[in-house]
Amino acid sequence: MNELDTLRAAQPDVDAPSKQALDAALAQILTDGPAARPRARRAALPRPSLRMVLAGGLAAAAAVAVVPVLDGNGAAPAEAAVVLHRAAAATRAEADTTARPGQWIYMESTVRGVPGQGVMWAPGEDADSPRPSTTFHIRSWHPATGGTFRSCKPVGDHRGWCRADPARVVRQVNGREETVAQLPGRDGWDAGNEDFVRSLPTDPALLRARIYAQADQKSFLKDFDRDQTAVQTIADLMQGHLPRALRAALYDVLARVPGVRLDADAVDNAGRHGIGFTRTGQGERLQIIVARGNYRYLGDRLTAVTDLPGGVKAGAVLRWSAQLRVAVVDKPRQRPA
Repeated sequence: MNELDTLRAAQPDVDAPSKQALDAALAQILTDGPAARPRARRAALPRPSLRMVLAGGLAAAAAVAVVPVLDGNGAAPAEAAVVLHRAAAATRAEADTTARPGQWIYMESTVRGVPGQGVMWAPGEDADSPRPSTTFHIRSWHPATGGTFRSCKPVGDHRGWCRADPARVVRQVNGREETVAQLPGRDGWDAGNEDFVRSLPTDPALLRARIYAQADQKSFLKDFDRDQTAVQTIADLMQGHLPRALRAALYDVLARVPGVRLDADAVDNAGRHGIGFTRTGQGERLQIIVARGNYRYLGDRLTAVTDLPGGVKAGAVLRWSAQLRVAVVDKPRQRPA
């Protein structure tokens, strides 16, 4: 479905703007950010449940078109879906890089957050790090194949005991080097394993089914939100080295998640401005940030919207990251040119 079809399905009795007007409005939002857009007046909204498409961008290009948010119909709000489908199309046109056996994945990023909440590990030797006010600059090298399980002997209906062969990851945190073990996922979902990532389907419908099946593995958790968990799964995948077809399909899947909203100006942990795709659930607000124009993944921001266990207060930044570089290299400690 293209952008005009999305708008027509949302509000069939209102004339949709022309494709030229839509392109111009999107270009203005994604290039100039919110500062360039006129402030929308409340009088423009006939009732609270309606939202003006693209928040004033179309008003400058065409007659005002009002559409309802599509949260309840199995899709993101119309403006988010339009931009996400454009991001998918742009990503499919990019060049692709494949890691060969024996090569390594280089990742460079910055992150800060709350241990045990947004950040699941403590860089360096300080078990109380990172603090929400401390940013860590991380370089890591991990083998493209990741960790594996072997010698699995079935016992009844179960897989039985397996011997884990962890991947040895070289990581530098603020210049201090450490070697850590990356264990494979027992449930078969291993976002850090290049072989696993390339086994995922790139058809959006099939990929959506896989992502939601993975999300359902956490259905036992209190206040489980299936759609929010799916967005978390997408965000985790985007942090890695992905084939362009898979990253494009992730954008298409995200466009179908109810409650995902467009933020025309989002900032990653490195201070770069881009576009945000945001969803709130399970007491948290998760924002996936991509670059304007080429839609390259920049990072994410996870914020508590309610008080959480461990004394974490609403408004605390649980994780704020920036992906600076992902590349394929021939050996650990080698940096891409």
